[in-house]
Amino acid sequence: MLSATSSAPGAATRELRCELLGAAPADRLVELAARILAVPAITSALTIVHQPETGTVVLQVREPVCDERFHLGEVVVTRAEVAIEEHRGWVVRLGTDRIATLAAAVCDALAETKRPEWSALVAEVDLLCAQTADDLRLADDDEWSAVSRTAVAFEALD
Repeated sequence: MLSATSSAPGAATRELRCELLGAAPADRLVELAARILAVPAITSALTIVHQPETGTVVLQVREPVCDERFHLGEVVVTRAEVAIEEHRGWVVRLGTDRIATLAAAVCDALAETKRPEWSALVAEVDLLCAQTADDLRLADDDEWSAVSRTAVAFEALD
C-alpha cells in the first residue's frame, strides 16, 4: 500500500518508485518492459542479477491503540534484480508472478540510468507509477468511505 508519507511520483524517491512498481498492474508492467526491451541498446546492456525468486516474508503491522508492532503472519512475494549497464533495478511484488516482477525490475533499472536517449521510456515508467499511485489512493478512498458508514457515534448522558 502507498505510504501515508509518500510524495507525488514526479518527485518520487527510489523507494516510492519500487513500491509503486511492486503494486502496478501486471499487464501494464509486462507491456512497458516489452517496449523497453525492444530497444537493442537496452537489451544488450541488460544483465539479470537475481532471477525472479518466490518466497515468504513476515508481515509486520502496527496495532493502532497501543502503537505496538507485531507479526501478523507470512505473505508470498516474488523478488528480482536486474542491471542496465551499472544501474540496478530491484522490485518485490506480492504473489508469484515472476514475469511481472522481472518487468518491474527492468522498469526500475531503466529509471535509474538517467540516459537522455531513453528519457521517453523513463517518462512512461514515471507515468505508470503516477497512475498506480492514483489507483491506490482511489482504492483507499473507496475503502474508507465504505468503512466510515459503519462508525458508531456515542452520545454522552447528562
